Amino acid sequence: MAKFKWKTIFNTNKNAKFREELQDVSSDALSAVNELANTAHSSGQIKHGVFTVENRLNNHNSRLANLVTNHDGEDVKEVVDLRVALDASIHENDFQITNDKIDDARMTVPFKELLRKHIGNFTKAMKEALQLGLLYPIWIAIPPGNYTISEKLTIYKDTRITFSDGVYLTRADGFVGSMFVNGQSGDMFRGYNGHGNIKIDGYGELDSAGDRVKEQCSVFGFGHARGIKVSGITVSNVCGGHAFDLAGVEESDFDDIKFEGYVDYKGDRWFSAAIQVDLMRSSENFGSFGAYDNTVTRKINVENCKFRKSKKLGGYARAIDSHTSTDGYLYSHINFKGNTVEDTTEWAVSGNKWQDIVVEGNTFNNCYGGVRTLLPSINSKYTQDANGNPTNRINKVKRQKINNNTFINITEKHAIQVYGRKGYQTIDDVQIVGNSIDGVKLKHGIHVSDVNDFIIKDNTVKNVGHHGILVTRSSYGMVENNTVKDVKGNGIRLEEGSCDYVTLKDNTIVNTGYSGISVSGSSKGFFL
Repeated sequence: MAKFKWKTIFNTNKNAKFREELQDVSSDALSAVNELANTAHSSGQIKHGVFTVENRLNNHNSRLANLVTNHDGEDVKEVVDLRVALDASIHENDFQITNDKIDDARMTVPFKELLRKHIGNFTKAMKEALQLGLLYPIWIAIPPGNYTISEKLTIYKDTRITFSDGVYLTRADGFVGSMFVNGQSGDMFRGYNGHGNIKIDGYGELDSAGDRVKEQCSVFGFGHARGIKVSGITVSNVCGGHAFDLAGVEESDFDDIKFEGYVDYKGDRWFSAAIQVDLMRSSENFGSFGAYDNTVTRKINVENCKFRKSKKLGGYARAIDSHTSTDGYLYSHINFKGNTVEDTTEWAVSGNKWQDIVVEGNTFNNCYGGVRTLLPSINSKYTQDANGNPTNRINKVKRQKINNNTFINITEKHAIQVYGRKGYQTIDDVQIVGNSIDGVKLKHGIHVSDVNDFIIKDNTVKNVGHHGILVTRSSYGMVENNTVKDVKGNGIRLEEGSCDYVTLKDNTIVNTGYSGISVSGSSKGFFL
């Protein structure tokens, strides 16, 4: 650097002398600055976060240029700032019009470099990678390999994680709690405004290691979110918890996932489901974060998934389930389609206060029970209001379709049961159509209780340990064109009176233990 000295004594009475000395000082200073600039780093060499200063300046220049250009010919300026990508290039389409556009705009995280930086420690590398989700939409691609997760990791909004084919991620010894969640302790989101637009895909396996780590663990916990998309992965060996715990989640899809292996060592989680459909009722329901404003899970699609034993553990208690509720709040628009469920130790599908739902095209094999939808007991805490006060009422739900499913060897309960609450509330507008039931060891093939406006049609029910089709305290319905064969009870039975205005038409009934058709009590207006 050039050397110079400020001249501190000026003769202000002699202006010419003063100007001369000032020019000398300025010239020396300019020379020093120029010499310093020639030896400094370029803006491209200066890091600012994960980008360079040059990148950020170009990015902002591009955005400023677009804010004052591209007018529409009528002096109406279009704000197209969001068309500028993170690399400062300008694109024709707005990335954030749809979630798909956001997906295209995600910054790819160099995960291999992070693994090298953390000497192969998956948890540390993943934590650093996920932190970038606080700043940008990101895409983390996990390369094939064996990894261990040793603490809970937080997934932020607009994040995509791809577990490549050949990824095997297992829970570390002593790790208790959820493996991945979309919020931190102390977060107080409301509604569906938490971290959403999250995508999990690939063909890797996430092993909760319930065979050796005998403490409760859920693999994913999502709350207060919109737009959770999961596909392709395998989730295995869950102990006590869930593969996916969904509390206050909407507009989400779960496709082509393998759920393999579940265990309940303590005996207090006999009801746990691979996919838990829940609401933000309390920390007892969802303990990771709040707020507990009773936001319900809705608009959920579960398709083409397999629920079964693993090589190490037995089948799940339930494939999909809701068992909690609050007065005035309903789960709704739940679609469970094209799935295969095997070896459950409880109801394969159990829906409490489900409205506008479709259970269609699934196969249930060797399950304790098939599909059950129900309302809570009047004495249950799940009929309390949002403040915990008893209401002495049960909310009505409507529009349930259980169609075109196959049930094989149901071991303890019914293949299909729709269950309102006697004396309190009915379930209305129910379709049970086109199902094939072959083998119900102890109970009924199809049972509807306290249901109004129902259709039981085109079903095949055979090899049943009790009644083929049982209708209890249910009115304004049709039982039509069903085939019932080889049942130990009645083929079709209407019981306990008040089965009013029910039509039985064109049913085929062969080889029953009791009557082909049995009507008891004081039912009125029924037609044969």
